[in-house]
Amino acid sequence: MAFAARRRTFTALAISTALCLASFARAAAAADSVVQIPVDSVLDGRTVSTLNGQAIVSWSAAQGIDGDGYADGFVTTAVEAMLQKQGKTENGVLGIALPDDGKFPATTRHPEIDLHFSNTAANTAPQTHQLHLSTGPQTFTFNVPQATYSKLFLLITCSEGPAALTITLTYAGGAAPVVTKLTLPDYGVGGAPANDQVFFNLIQGMHKWDTTNKENDGPSHTITGIEMNPSMTGELVSVQVTKTNGSHVVFWGATGVATSPVTTGTGGTGGTGGASAGGASGAGGVMVTAGAGGNAGSVSASGAPSAGASAAGTGGSGVSGSTSSGTAGTDSEVTSTDSSSGCSFLGPHAFSTRELPAWAVIVALCGVAWRRRRS
Repeated sequence: MAFAARRRTFTALAISTALCLASFARAAAAADSVVQIPVDSVLDGRTVSTLNGQAIVSWSAAQGIDGDGYADGFVTTAVEAMLQKQGKTENGVLGIALPDDGKFPATTRHPEIDLHFSNTAANTAPQTHQLHLSTGPQTFTFNVPQATYSKLFLLITCSEGPAALTITLTYAGGAAPVVTKLTLPDYGVGGAPANDQVFFNLIQGMHKWDTTNKENDGPSHTITGIEMNPSMTGELVSVQVTKTNGSHVVFWGATGVATSPVTTGTGGTGGTGGASAGGASGAGGVMVTAGAGGNAGSVSASGAPSAGASAAGTGGSGVSGSTSSGTAGTDSEVTSTDSSSGCSFLGPHAFSTRELPAWAVIVALCGVAWRRRRS
């Protein structure tokens, strides 16, 4: 009887192992990667005041968020704390300001989004791209690390009224570009409406800051996101944004959710039309593949090839690619978004099949069964 009981226990463990391995395989097949799109080739403005040690590095004239870029900018949280001590906040209190590292954690609406301002960045590092009100219709284009994407998030604000935007997604293989026309809400009146299917507020409830970094106006200002739904089968290669009216537009960055291995190509092109400054030609590309036993490597927008560091766990590293020389840029991150396998004995988000070989699971479970049998 004891032997029969042990045999039933071992059989149950074997079945559990098989089911968990199948669950792991399904999770791996469905796993997506969050890609911080490298847009350094079009960034040419400083819209955010940052803190370097104890010194405030102010946003730059003509590169702000309001008054055609001349009136106001945003500040980081550390800068606002410094300005409070200087008596430049309204009623002497702290409000909502931008994160010091430019990172916005994932929510139910969007993945983690990393923008291009930071207190640790160089004082002259560009953060945004401007489409000025006074120069009318303008266009800018940036290349996307080639892959299939389930989602694409564009982070844009506009002032002086809503912005009429035309967004063109271009795919590999000669497929016809997909054109979307939309009207982006003004950032100063709360940005995206609640529960909107296209627009969302990445951050809201902020004041704006004048040329002397004094807080002004009400806490109704936002950075707004635009949620796009690219083709699930075509490999996206570039995005073009055209402003067709007189609104003042600030482009902050882009993030995608890739459903295939990611390849970067050449950089984007700067703005055209009016007197808007154009971005320099971008850097060469890097191939990103899954490392042996590890997650996807990081993508570099710099001229030098970047080793593909593991995005999660210790399973291995990605494969670095070759790249042509180009202007240095910030790294484009590829973050694993593997879901839990659902096997409670491992714990949520503990492993994926790329981190834990199947034989290791089987050996571990067989060891448990053997110990029970011995006891």
